[in-house]
Amino acid sequence: MERFIIWKRFSLVRVLLLAGLLGCVHDKLDGPDQLGKVMDIELVIPGFEVPLTRSIEGDNGEVAVRELDLLFFDQSTPSAKLLRHLNVIDFRQESSGADYKVKFSLNLAKDDQVGLIVVVVNAVGAVRHALESNPADAEKQDILKALTFNTFKDENDSYKWNVRVPGYTPLPMYGEVVMEGLVPGYIVSVSLTRMLARVDVENKVSGEIFKLEEIYLVNYNTSGYIAPKWNEADGVLVPNPYATNENPMIPVPSGKQPGVEEAAMKYEYKQAINAPGALMAGEIYTYEAVKNVKDDPGNGVCLIIKGKYMGEDYYYRVDFTLESELPIDIAYMPLYRNHKYVVTVTDAEGIGYRTFEEALRSFGVLSNLKTSILVVNLEGINHIVYDGQFFMGVESRTLDLPYGVSRQLTYRVSSDYHGAWEAKVLHSETNTWLRLAGGLSVTKGADINGSGLELVISSVFSPGSGRDYVTGQIEFTAGRLRDTLTVRRVPIAEMFARSNVVLNSGVLAFAVTAEDNRDIPAWSQGVFFKWGSLIALASAGNPYDPEVQAVYYPPHLNPSDWKGGLIGWDKIPYAHSNFNFSMPSGTGEDVDAFAGYSGNTGFNENVGVGDICRYISSGPGGKGWVEGEWRLPTNAELELLYEETGIKTVSMGGFVNMTAELNRDAGNYLHGNFDPESGWFLGANVTGSMATPANRTTPPSGTVFLPSAGQRYPDGNGDVVHVGAYGYYWASTPYSVNGGYIADYLFIYKSGVDFNAADRSYAFPVRCIKDY
Repeated sequence: MERFIIWKRFSLVRVLLLAGLLGCVHDKLDGPDQLGKVMDIELVIPGFEVPLTRSIEGDNGEVAVRELDLLFFDQSTPSAKLLRHLNVIDFRQESSGADYKVKFSLNLAKDDQVGLIVVVVNAVGAVRHALESNPADAEKQDILKALTFNTFKDENDSYKWNVRVPGYTPLPMYGEVVMEGLVPGYIVSVSLTRMLARVDVENKVSGEIFKLEEIYLVNYNTSGYIAPKWNEADGVLVPNPYATNENPMIPVPSGKQPGVEEAAMKYEYKQAINAPGALMAGEIYTYEAVKNVKDDPGNGVCLIIKGKYMGEDYYYRVDFTLESELPIDIAYMPLYRNHKYVVTVTDAEGIGYRTFEEALRSFGVLSNLKTSILVVNLEGINHIVYDGQFFMGVESRTLDLPYGVSRQLTYRVSSDYHGAWEAKVLHSETNTWLRLAGGLSVTKGADINGSGLELVISSVFSPGSGRDYVTGQIEFTAGRLRDTLTVRRVPIAEMFARSNVVLNSGVLAFAVTAEDNRDIPAWSQGVFFKWGSLIALASAGNPYDPEVQAVYYPPHLNPSDWKGGLIGWDKIPYAHSNFNFSMPSGTGEDVDAFAGYSGNTGFNENVGVGDICRYISSGPGGKGWVEGEWRLPTNAELELLYEETGIKTVSMGGFVNMTAELNRDAGNYLHGNFDPESGWFLGANVTGSMATPANRTTPPSGTVFLPSAGQRYPDGNGDVVHVGAYGYYWASTPYSVNGGYIADYLFIYKSGVDFNAADRSYAFPVRCIKDY
């Protein structure tokens, strides 16, 4: 195979590209009783694999789904309007690894008006009340404000959440997914978030010194919003609202209970006199709450703990606070939905208060009862080990890194165990490429601080065949808890997605697994993107028509700003200073221009600029349309893919220009599902016999098929060109020239593979890579 190695970046041989439903309808859906085609919907509930107490064990607990409502909104701007409501009673719930999934099918007709589906779980009454108090075409923010859930007093005159079985009250949950019209025949995946916070308590002090007997939750709310925090002007959810310790949204009135002993929620704690107490888990659930005010301790949410210190009854106040060395620097925490707060009594140094009221008016940070609070976002920790008393959670148990790459990583570990821990590289004498911080093979500590374990991973090269893996392991031990992280070195081809980005079921997606290739074959042309644009452009249709061929754009954008005849092409946002995008200061083939953009998310949905791979994947703030964290590859990674392939690259097809044929029937190929019939196989496991239709549809592990998908050419106002003849694939790496910037890309054509740079206003297909 021929490859041209040409000095950066000015050769004509490399084709240098310097361009400049009407009304709201309420239905109950329990079977195929409506006309239309089937659309499958999958709800994902982040799991928490901890055997809980007798309270909810065996009843699905925090992932239980009993009731299900769907709200369909249109594509109105700036705020979507309600189109339809469905109550679904025919669904199934199943576990899937660390997550739980609810699946069902709907017989619905195609509807181009639908722009958003909201899912509300375990709150049928609240949904009914919200709809009764709003007109048929109510705006989303008004519906969300009316969607509240309330707890009422039980027969014991208590507001406690019912955690007993049978009869356990399932937790309300909320999720939503943006749609580009309702498209039957596809799978829609929605992630759900629980609306309650959970508080677990444990006393590690022996009962001979301090015997904990009662726990009171004070100044708690008895209602809350079912949806997470949103923008009150348009109903758009606030991304990652828990990152800055800001207050959640609270209904007015919230039903807040007065801070007196009679109104507090009281829980009994069982502890033997001669031993520490056990973890009381899965008993205390509460609505979100704002953080306390320092000069008003009597009105803030807190715990009052009653117990016997040296045989005498005392009360102690426990506040929800961030860690601080000095009481004067103390910062209070709100209580957030879908978070677990593990309150641990670590020491009892003296007497408390004789009455509940005195303890409530005190400052918990000055208490003689020393406590620690572990905060766990149940969306961030999926893999759990548990020894009956303590838990330890990690992000993942397997980490893949390509050969030839060095990395320093942080491996997140959280635990409510506060004793000594140890991390050890197994078989460190042979796995010299795998180390902990400081180049050590063993690290020890006195406490798990939750900030993560630092790993140093050196470059290692393939053992030769490309099919072999180099594997290392790190064992993490804390008390009786033990877990192992496996680090695999794999061909970089295995890190790449198995198809280009296409429009699938109204959302942007790509194949991740071989099974996905049945729905999205590896030869799929894909939709096109300007460099750093979140607007997907159809890969067919000349002349360019923004009304038809801008097949996806973030719902917050105003299409009138860039739709409107041929001039619309120039107004499409992309990563350029004209759209307030600034290049990073670093230089080199491994620069990722989007890594630090927009709060390190890599994209800004409100302006339509950023890394499209990060935007559609499950990373921070992403849409979650594709499972896992993905990003645009750097130029170094694209070059590594080529180098790993060596002389084994295999082409397929005649590299014939099919643009005219494609455009004759452009309406059927707007979503990127056209087969250009030509392309190249790359990767460590490529063999000379691979050029078969089956491999082109589903490439074997360790290989990548890149179709000759063509591009949209800015000098022709965005015309599609070169389909079937050439392929262009963006890298995330910018290249500086004459005081400005162009962007690197991989180029394929009949004679080989090349590496070039182009003006950022071109529109190319995108092949994503796993973030590692």
